Amino acid sequence: MTTPLKHDVGPRHEVAAAGGFATVPRWTRTPVPGTAVYEAGLPEDLLPALERWAREWGVARDSVLLAAHAKVLGALSGEQSVATRYVPVAGGGPVPCRLSAAGESWRSLVRDTHQAVSRLTARPGSPGDGPGDAAEPSAPLPETAFDPTGAGGAAEGAVLRVAVVRQDGADLLRLQYRTEVLDEAAAARIAGYHLTALTLLAAGPEAAHGRQSLLSTEELRFQLAALAGPHRALPEYRFHELFEQRVRAHPDAVAAVHGDRRWTYGELNARANRLAHALRAAGLRRQDVVAVVTARTLDWPAAVLAVFKAGGTYLPVEPHFPADRIAAMLSRASCGLVLTEPGSTATLDQALESLPGVRRLFIDAACEGSPDESDPGVPVAPDDLAYVFFTSGSTGEPKGAMCEHEGMLNHLYAKIDDLEIGEGQVVAQTAPQCFDISLWQLLSALLVGGRTLLVEQEAVLDVGRFLDTIDGGRADVLQVVPSYLDVVLSFLEQHPRELPTLRCVSVTGEALKKELVERWFAAAPRIRLVNAYGLTETSDDTNHEVMDRVPDGERIPLGRPVNNVRLYLVDAHLSPVPLGAPGEIVFSGVCVGRGYVNDPERTRLAFTTDPYRPGSRLYRSGDYGRWRPDGKLEFLGRRDTQVKIRGFRIETGEIENTLLRVPGVRDGAVVVSQQAGRGQRLVAFYSGPRPLEAGALQDRLGRSLPAYMVPSAFHWRESLPLTANGKVDKKALAALADADDPAEDDRRPPGTPAEERLAAAWAEVLGIPPDRIGGQDDFFALGGTSLSAVKVAIRLERVVSPRDLAQHPVLADLARLVESRTAAGSAPPPTRPEGRAPVHDTGRAPAAADRADADRKDTTMASSLPTSLPGLESPAGRTPMLRLDAAVDAADWVAEHRDALRAAVVEHGALLVRGLGLRHPDEVGAVRQRMGLLPVTEKESFAPRKTHSEGVYSSSAWPPNQPMCMHHELSYTLEFPGLMLFACLGAPGEGGATGVADSAAVLDALPPGLIERFEREGWLLDRSYHDEIGASLSEAFGTDDRGAIEDYCRSHAIQFTWQPDGGLRTRQRRSAVVRHPVSGRRCWFNQIAFLNEWTMAPEVREYLIDEYGADGLPFNTRYGNGDPLTEDTVQLLSKVYDAHTVRRPWQAGDLLLVDNVRTAHSREPFAGPREVVVAMAEPLRLADCSPTIEVTVP
Repeated sequence: MTTPLKHDVGPRHEVAAAGGFATVPRWTRTPVPGTAVYEAGLPEDLLPALERWAREWGVARDSVLLAAHAKVLGALSGEQSVATRYVPVAGGGPVPCRLSAAGESWRSLVRDTHQAVSRLTARPGSPGDGPGDAAEPSAPLPETAFDPTGAGGAAEGAVLRVAVVRQDGADLLRLQYRTEVLDEAAAARIAGYHLTALTLLAAGPEAAHGRQSLLSTEELRFQLAALAGPHRALPEYRFHELFEQRVRAHPDAVAAVHGDRRWTYGELNARANRLAHALRAAGLRRQDVVAVVTARTLDWPAAVLAVFKAGGTYLPVEPHFPADRIAAMLSRASCGLVLTEPGSTATLDQALESLPGVRRLFIDAACEGSPDESDPGVPVAPDDLAYVFFTSGSTGEPKGAMCEHEGMLNHLYAKIDDLEIGEGQVVAQTAPQCFDISLWQLLSALLVGGRTLLVEQEAVLDVGRFLDTIDGGRADVLQVVPSYLDVVLSFLEQHPRELPTLRCVSVTGEALKKELVERWFAAAPRIRLVNAYGLTETSDDTNHEVMDRVPDGERIPLGRPVNNVRLYLVDAHLSPVPLGAPGEIVFSGVCVGRGYVNDPERTRLAFTTDPYRPGSRLYRSGDYGRWRPDGKLEFLGRRDTQVKIRGFRIETGEIENTLLRVPGVRDGAVVVSQQAGRGQRLVAFYSGPRPLEAGALQDRLGRSLPAYMVPSAFHWRESLPLTANGKVDKKALAALADADDPAEDDRRPPGTPAEERLAAAWAEVLGIPPDRIGGQDDFFALGGTSLSAVKVAIRLERVVSPRDLAQHPVLADLARLVESRTAAGSAPPPTRPEGRAPVHDTGRAPAAADRADADRKDTTMASSLPTSLPGLESPAGRTPMLRLDAAVDAADWVAEHRDALRAAVVEHGALLVRGLGLRHPDEVGAVRQRMGLLPVTEKESFAPRKTHSEGVYSSSAWPPNQPMCMHHELSYTLEFPGLMLFACLGAPGEGGATGVADSAAVLDALPPGLIERFEREGWLLDRSYHDEIGASLSEAFGTDDRGAIEDYCRSHAIQFTWQPDGGLRTRQRRSAVVRHPVSGRRCWFNQIAFLNEWTMAPEVREYLIDEYGADGLPFNTRYGNGDPLTEDTVQLLSKVYDAHTVRRPWQAGDLLLVDNVRTAHSREPFAGPREVVVAMAEPLRLADCSPTIEVTVP
């Protein structure tokens, strides 16, 4: 019997109030601004069936429809708490509504939805207090809207609007969607998900909806087959057998090089065969594990080959591993034999003391006792075990991942195919033996008649020596982790050099940030970059993204699966998720290993059978990703980085991905800290060129993350500590986060010039204040790593080496070493003053650079406080405005509300405050000071204006009957205001409003071809200075002195020519498109239309040309190559600006705050007296805004 749904008084599920704003997956390869409609018919019997269930359960039909919508949103977002805008009353407007997509059955899902709607409508005009509430006022509106009758009002800004409508006697599902987000095929799939959900609900309301897929048969087939890697037939031989074929083909070709030593294919094969026979004689059986404990010398590839030839399983163990770890690895892997060499047994000997059953064979002795150099010919099957690599485990105990010969061979050929490794080419072997990528680096070239270049670890730790080794060894292919590539690029930026033979660099092991890709192609445009992704459990890399240029989009994709690899994105029940939705990355096919050696429990948790390909293994990676429309995989984060703080489930990977998108952040990690008396908290560590303001970072992350996911502390470091495998060491960071601040007791400050120089370098690299470094401090105890030691060596121009730091980690000891070398005649070169970072692109005079480095704050009006401004008015077509009802002291009021004002400008780009009663320029200066804003001193003004106080000016002298076109203030200089404050001290009788326009929206609306040209060429500003018109030399530059004017022009990259009559002509080339320094959004940031001849009144333009000539106009703008702009182009720019302009008439006492990068401003013609003063504040540098045109100062 079916019973009505019980209406519980309280919420059945706790739903996070700040979360659940489901995002519609972006799925279109050709985004075009606009909207489109997709309709799908509903079966005639579907709605009647749903209505019957609704009556039986005592709920409205709309709740049933909304429940299906919640199910779809849950599938699209991967979340169980979702939100949509819902139309609860026919003909009404949509309101935000949080819903649960959980529930065991369809019926329970309907019940939860019904309760949410009931709370939403319980009090008209004020949603209730449960999960059905509207979101917090500061939260963004949900991207979707659902209208169960089709008669509701518009959902402004919605990406997707779903409605059930009745038309011509038929029931339809109507989707209205944004075409820059979805294409028609994506809209059709989403409509199909809704139809499937409604059909499943009607047919079986007691079924567990979580286990029922919404995907169509066609989409399922596409995901399982079309998104798999291409098929490649593998040889019917094992790796070592194919190597033996190469030996027979060219025995005298060089196979491996280490330093001055090199072995031919014949020599390497003979050495390996001797060892293989020795292993067989020692009792090695098929698939027995053999540990190889050697340095990265020529005997290492010989030992690996010998293990394969003898039918054994290779287990790499690094000689420097602690004895306990070696013993644990050997014991877990049931290892009975160890191949090693003298000099690599210090900790191995200790480990073997506890393992009496393990035999040790020295390589030289084994070869001498085994003269047989013939191929052993031991049968090895494709599914025999090839190797065991130990990885870190979440429990703290390493896991030994087992992989088979066929999977290893498949990966080797994937590298050969995608990195184009061929006969005679050189592959650099750079990774430690414990890192799984070391194996393909060692073996791939040997499959095709190439050469392996063994690069020792000491060379890796000295970047100059490393590059010498790569260059001298004529390496064609190289793979490193992104952190090390960053170090290499930093070195090359200081010491440029060519790498003539290098063709391809692969990076793996960490998320690859676009900034690093941009730096790479700027430094080495001809060398391809490959982003590789994979796991030890899947025979190493499974995806390759091969790049010959910087890709579009914010994130660097992982690429497509390689040959013979099947990859699915699934939910918790292993059902593929919708295209574009986040899902767990799982693998099937030849790449999947056997599991973890002698560890059935952890194997059971991660390995299972493929439900879609009987007989195949499936590995659950714990990584999350999404498919892109181009068929490439995008990485989103890790499953096992989830933490729970104050009851909220948090994925630190999501926070890290958001942090990585902040301009100025190169790498980032988030850890949980728990100090006595403080509870748990999130702490973020990041690296980048310079520290960023913590408040600005919190605000930036707070824009896309709920408040409980924003870290409470941010720590800058020159580089983050890394594990032995080159990944960010989160345990070290957690220890740093948990540690109390060091006591400032008896620390001895640096006392000699050498100590001071070293302390300054340590401080710069480690990202800690110089006064926190004492003479007895240890570099590694302060957080130093091998990579940061490399950076210290670079900063000090190799006065010290990483080896020096390792042997003398205490500051005073290292200083004595430096002093002893100085006394011997090798004095260190002078370093930069303490705390001064190198300026790669000053883009302005040295004095301005010094002031900006010393005083500059974040200039985006970002706030660290979640303060709001109640009563903010923001109707369409009008500047957002806050109206004060009571008289206030303006300076006191802005000081009290400055955080709220910052937040509002961040959100809206501009804000008008009415009712401050400003009457005098001094009050405007006080407002700027009380808001804590740095002034910008104007230089090279284009029209005369009066200076009232520091950073506060009158409006530019401009004819009142002519409009002042849209522009950004001083966008042609190398330093300009990040924030503008316009204060109306006297309103005109008519007109004169200051309009504002969103420059990011303007850029999106301009023709792509026009944007591409300006991005490529930039724009030119030509100026002619005449005493009788415009700004005179003294007004523009503050002086008549030619020498001072010339110095200013040179320091600001301004070309200048003195005219015979004493006049001056200048030309500046600047970027037309920049990125906002915090949001990262691309903005149309220039004065191209404003200062162009075609915006002048026609009679004025004709007169000036007649009087001064076409090249003598007071100002004019051109394309970056010098071509003139046509009148049509300038009119187009003005037309686009007009379409995005909002304004309000001035009233005396008003204050308008404008984000000068995000928002352009203009001025209407006016009649009557008008007094508006402007304060320019928060200086920004052009270089901080990622200009497309680099400006260099001679």
